[in-house]
Amino acid sequence: MGIRKLDRTLECRLWGISLLRRSKWRFAAFALAIVVLSCPHLLWGQSGLEDDRVMLQGFYWESYRHGNSNFPSYGSKSWYVLVRERAADTAEGRFDLIWLPPPSYAGTRSAGYNPKEYFKLEGSYGTWGEHRALLESLLGNGVEPIADIVINHRDGSSGWADFKNPDWGVWAICRTDEAFSNPASGLTGTPDNEKGDCEESTPYRQLTYNYDSFRDIAHANSQVRKDIARYLLQLKSMGYRGWRYDMVHGYHGKWIALYNKITQPTFSVGEYDWGAHNEQRGWIWYTATAPDATGVDHLKTSSDVFDFTTFFRLKDIIPNSRYSELHGYGNGIGMVGDTTDGLPWKNRAVTFVENHDTGYRTNEDGSPQPDHKFDSFQNNWQVEQAYAQILTHPGIPCVYWKHYFEWGQDLQNKIRALINARKVAGVHAGSALFLQDNARAAGVYAARVDGRNGELYVRIGGNDQQWEPSRSGYSGYREYAQGAGWKVWVKLPENPEVQRATRRSAFPVPVYKPADQIPAPDVQ
Repeated sequence: MGIRKLDRTLECRLWGISLLRRSKWRFAAFALAIVVLSCPHLLWGQSGLEDDRVMLQGFYWESYRHGNSNFPSYGSKSWYVLVRERAADTAEGRFDLIWLPPPSYAGTRSAGYNPKEYFKLEGSYGTWGEHRALLESLLGNGVEPIADIVINHRDGSSGWADFKNPDWGVWAICRTDEAFSNPASGLTGTPDNEKGDCEESTPYRQLTYNYDSFRDIAHANSQVRKDIARYLLQLKSMGYRGWRYDMVHGYHGKWIALYNKITQPTFSVGEYDWGAHNEQRGWIWYTATAPDATGVDHLKTSSDVFDFTTFFRLKDIIPNSRYSELHGYGNGIGMVGDTTDGLPWKNRAVTFVENHDTGYRTNEDGSPQPDHKFDSFQNNWQVEQAYAQILTHPGIPCVYWKHYFEWGQDLQNKIRALINARKVAGVHAGSALFLQDNARAAGVYAARVDGRNGELYVRIGGNDQQWEPSRSGYSGYREYAQGAGWKVWVKLPENPEVQRATRRSAFPVPVYKPADQIPAPDVQ
């Protein structure tokens, strides 16, 4: 039984590609015109609204140590090999997207957030061949690889600014960068007219963020933009289908719009300043690839953003069992519950319970980092209830690798059951949410979430005596998932037996093109 309804945008992309492949070259322009008219989403550069996909973060902070002889306890297999071996398991868990670590070269002992050579697609996580084999395996299993794009800043090969592959000069560095004032850089005498121009303010942030660890990139320079676009197109030919943009509060959202318009990812999400909720909303608005559209149509072409507000609220609420606070101001919590200007911002929210920058993290000697001595949620009812919230609610949920593959079979089974319930009901990023006041009165949280195929009911906290769907007059549902202090039910037409969501079909593997074979695109 086909439970998942294919997203219209993706359906159009696949149909369009098929039509173009079947067309003779002399009819290509005519075929392309038909595709564009029938599927205007092709021009947007990312998914539209109501995205029903679920993402897995396919790494954690220490992942780069696997396969490195300096860290024998992590084994002999590189991270790319380990993830490839889990590709079928990832698809079996009904994940649609997997966010992979930074793909460009950052040295042989780095998490990748100090890119040195963009066009060199190997490094701490594995060789080029292992990298390509991983992407081929994921695509073959119907899972879309998402690359971690670090273009806010860049590291030199051996110094502060000896940029190679692509070769950049000081004209690629923002003139406000500390390299021009710190004597250790060797760049303090650089004339002003040789430094790069950058936007120091945006309509949503008074001053863009300056990162003092590496050189801030001058996106206002057309050569920089051309090389970044070539880098992204190279990654697409490698097998990536979408982008996770790192530290996007350091440059204008309009450049995200440009890069997405050029490269046409099927998914795009940015990591914006964690505590700046209102600015995140403004950033979303300015990443639209069709900026002249208004209202909801404008959001249809914008990038997603990580919903740090939901993450921090869950950290406050779940461990302290303050379940009534999950109601927020009546619309839920975080970006998912934001209805500013009457717009469905939840469609652009990527929710999560943990990531590589939060929770427990270690130094290379194995000792906990000072600000990362503990995970955000304990491996018990806390992490279960947090996932019961994000995997049943609007937004695009992201599951952490450690939680799914390393925290035990019981937790994995519960996450799988939650994902299955979500997909069977057809819950998506823009699903309507109906909070249950009678549950709140009983000291627990409950909600009805409307999907494309049916209704999903969730309770967090307490037990069935405090709330179950029948207490709100619902009927004709079945239990789909449960755990410590939470339960999920699904109602489908004719109330069939518990269903299993279908897996996605394989994606085509593109022909790889190195950057020097990719023409510089129009970046104006």
